[in-house]
Amino acid sequence: MDGRWNMAVDEALAESTGSGESPAVIRLYGFSPPTLSLGRFQKAKGQCAAARMKADGIVLVRRPTGGHAVLHDDELTYSVALSKQASAGGPAPKKREVYLFIARILLKGLANLGVAGSINAAQRGDVHNPDCFGSAGEYEIAGSGGRKLIGSAQMTTRTAILQHGSIPLSNPGGRVFLYLQAAEPLDAHEPSSLDEETGRVLTFEEARDAFSRAFRGELAAVESSVSPQEERRAREILRDKYETDEWNLAC
Repeated sequence: MDGRWNMAVDEALAESTGSGESPAVIRLYGFSPPTLSLGRFQKAKGQCAAARMKADGIVLVRRPTGGHAVLHDDELTYSVALSKQASAGGPAPKKREVYLFIARILLKGLANLGVAGSINAAQRGDVHNPDCFGSAGEYEIAGSGGRKLIGSAQMTTRTAILQHGSIPLSNPGGRVFLYLQAAEPLDAHEPSSLDEETGRVLTFEEARDAFSRAFRGELAAVESSVSPQEERRAREILRDKYETDEWNLAC
């Protein structure tokens, strides 16, 4: 769906899980039209190639989660929303614990595709690279040769944690720089993709189903849909936040 709507839905789901109205939820989805998403605190003014984006039909949105720019095109996106209270009276999950917990499930999703991934133990590449896939953070997923394969970022509120991740089907390379007014750093961390790791062209449905099986197997997840209340809240968030320049060009 549209990138701005996707972000509004994820935020509405985080609110719903945080309030206890719904259990933890996993979404596996794509973007149409292609979307350039910026990290929550990433600079936007003077950095985005607005004319080129308009000509190519690229939507701009600022994510609620951190990190750097992602061009959402030929990829699978996951989001996980969960309450900060693991159980009644239990301790709130810590940021790193959530990253590691989800990373282990993502590895099982890769294994379903015949890919042996690994979890990064430390930051790699230039942390100032405006491209999300130009560097790799702790607990992100690498493919063969340590090349970044899945990028992830989080948002925490008083009641909930929302984690996003991008899983490229084809190699994004430096395409994101078509829409950023910045020179690509010389020491950019070379990313990978599912197509390169598997040696064949995967469809969106193949990738989605592989990760769906992993989440179902590890969490006993069942299919559901956005509730009418969550959809109404998402439309409010879309109108008041993700469709506004005040948010998308905030930094």
